[in-house]
Amino acid sequence: MIKLSELSDYARKQIQRKKKFALVNNGKSPSKKKPIRESEDVIVDLDAKQVKELDRVFSRFDSDLNLVLQSDLSEKKTPEYTKMSSKELEETGVVLKVDASIMDGIDELLELGGDAKNWYSEMNKTILEAFGDSDGTLFLVLLAIFSPRNPLSQNFKLAAQTYRGLKKDLSNEESKKRLEEMIELEATPLYNMMKSEDAYKDLATVRGMLKGNMGVRTYLPNIIRFLRLYKSMGYSITREVAVKEIAKHIKPSGGLKDTAVISAEKVFSFTLNLLDPNYKFEELGWVPVTMDTWMGSFFYPMLNKKQKSKLLAKEANYVYMAKLTQELAGKYGMTPPEFQAAIWVGLIKKERGENYDNTFLTAIDKNLKKLNIKIEEIKNADNFFKRAIAIVGDRGIR
Repeated sequence: MIKLSELSDYARKQIQRKKKFALVNNGKSPSKKKPIRESEDVIVDLDAKQVKELDRVFSRFDSDLNLVLQSDLSEKKTPEYTKMSSKELEETGVVLKVDASIMDGIDELLELGGDAKNWYSEMNKTILEAFGDSDGTLFLVLLAIFSPRNPLSQNFKLAAQTYRGLKKDLSNEESKKRLEEMIELEATPLYNMMKSEDAYKDLATVRGMLKGNMGVRTYLPNIIRFLRLYKSMGYSITREVAVKEIAKHIKPSGGLKDTAVISAEKVFSFTLNLLDPNYKFEELGWVPVTMDTWMGSFFYPMLNKKQKSKLLAKEANYVYMAKLTQELAGKYGMTPPEFQAAIWVGLIKKERGENYDNTFLTAIDKNLKKLNIKIEEIKNADNFFKRAIAIVGDRGIR
């Protein structure tokens, strides 16, 4: 925070002219702020975005924000939402309160999706048994990264293609060097190079990421950051280390630090749920729970998809939905990830029917059918999942 009296006359005029900052006085909202005399010792609360805006104003005139301040500049503190109950979150006034009527449909959804409550633990066990600790961890993280906006069949396909592409590139010194060159780039310039110059498309990893992927720009930042971590571990990462390195970037507010390996709260939570279905942030008393638009439909059935997406993007509201899930899970004798999985599958079955993707077995079946392969032909083979991933993945990187 800064004091208006600590700024030069020039600086004060710039702030007034730009009108970019809200003055917070005695907890009142900006819309109810009182007139302020420049001689008063008034505190101005700035969040991180506003501090950057103020710094840009000074930089524009070849000045330095720090030079006009007599005291330290500190960021306005965000409430520790993860430590609040759902009721306390409602009382803050920053979340959209869930109507109690949703409770009436829980039993029906649990009846439809109850068999899927072990979705995360079964997926975790299956992949780790098929690939071992390091490769299994890699594949689970790729599944999480490609999960936004994709049904399970497409999610599985992109993860399989990228996984097989990575293994191929890392087996050859020349392509390995190219891959390492690529991940040193930041996501946005890399995407622009891929789009305008077809850059790095000689790499099987890139072909795997791109084939059938309409939103590669969305996934690139997480892929680049995780591959940097993977490289730093000598391309062999244990599940335990991956969980530790990914989890340490959460803030008490429920948001993620700028240093996060996996960003976006939903992808972050999904990654941890897949890697360790029983993971808990002990210091926060917080359990990561995957909140997507399906869970948004559960809590807010009256909202459209765009409205639900906006709510999920708000830190406080994401934590609120996750907290409600945590509380409801206890009432039904489940862990939060178990309850979320059961509700998620129940909703899908109710809205889309039994045949819609809700397990990775159905996702594999769909992908194999597109390749004119019947799942029965390989289902009894040794290490079925590994074999299926190889078939689907290799076809996509040709």
